[in-house]
Amino acid sequence: MNRVSRLVMLAVLAALVGLLAACNQGAQQTPGERTQDQGLGARALPTTAAVGSTDPTAEALARALQTTQTPAAAKVAQAAAQATAAGPSATGASGSGSAAGGTPAAASARATAALPSGSLSGNGATVRIGSKDFTEQFILGEIYAQLLEANGYKVERKLNLGATKVAQEALTRGDIDLYPEYTGTGLTVVLGKDPLSDAKQTYDAVVAGYKPMNLTWLDPAPMNNTQALAMKKDKAAQLGIKTLSDLAQKAPQLRAALIPEFLERPDGLPGLKKVYGGFEFGSVQNVAIGVKYKALLDDQADVTLAFGTDGQIAGYDLMTPVDDKHLWPPYQVAPVVRNDTLQKNPGLAALLNSVAPKLTDQTMQALNWEVDGKKREPADVAKDFLTQQGFVKK
Repeated sequence: MNRVSRLVMLAVLAALVGLLAACNQGAQQTPGERTQDQGLGARALPTTAAVGSTDPTAEALARALQTTQTPAAAKVAQAAAQATAAGPSATGASGSGSAAGGTPAAASARATAALPSGSLSGNGATVRIGSKDFTEQFILGEIYAQLLEANGYKVERKLNLGATKVAQEALTRGDIDLYPEYTGTGLTVVLGKDPLSDAKQTYDAVVAGYKPMNLTWLDPAPMNNTQALAMKKDKAAQLGIKTLSDLAQKAPQLRAALIPEFLERPDGLPGLKKVYGGFEFGSVQNVAIGVKYKALLDDQADVTLAFGTDGQIAGYDLMTPVDDKHLWPPYQVAPVVRNDTLQKNPGLAALLNSVAPKLTDQTMQALNWEVDGKKREPADVAKDFLTQQGFVKK
């Protein structure tokens, strides 16, 4: 072997040694090595992978396999990473998945079945869960939190953060690790893109759009909390209102009670005016999201904002005009999680995905009504749901 060949071989060996050392160092980091926040906005954005880097799940798997582990621990890391990687890409939304077994239910079943008993345990790792500022978000935040706690995680609750922009900022800054978000909201509000009417296309678009932010969408639930406008049935019948096209023309005769965010969002009142024309209400009053139905029931308004999974629609016997021009995209809910959180907690994605198929429109309406109609605490409602579904013991 000549001198040049020996030098080349030594250089290659040195590079391999350096690469293995770097991988081992990254794999041995624990959640405790991160600076813990002392409240929302109290710490700077953590360092994250560069845009265009490899899939975070694959990176987590590679590091797990390169560290010193028992065969069982390596199997857990590999199965969890494979389940996480397969879930979002294979998931269909509202039955629109193109591949067999590509529904959230099938993906979650595969993910859970692939993991050995006890592999979903958080082993005391801390996860910070946020939510926006309305009933459904409180319930979902508690469902995620109690599910993780039942499987060995410590949870810091940062619920009731505020509107979408506040929750998203908390997530990207690193003040929380995850929160429940809606595909349509992610598409139009966070990414600023035009609405899509197809559920799978909407989900695929947010998955791709969030990657540069180092955020991952887990499996979407079947529920569709699409936006709507609600009216009393007798008022709608009196004016002949069945569709949003009808309502657009009759708006000058009506009083609207709308939340401030709806007055600005591209899929809110501006979107209604753009797609349908009209929608010049006789009066518009700003109301808090928690009292939007009260204005309707107290005869202070004729129209108010609603959502597809609101318990009040059935509870108060209201009607929602049909979105006949398909302004509103699907609003399926899913946990949006920081990539570094998924890397440090290999079983987290499969655990959260396991609950997604249980969250249907009917189930969510019932859960919301337990809080809004029967005045129960979101934490108690979440606990009953998880117990009835077999996720936690009584």
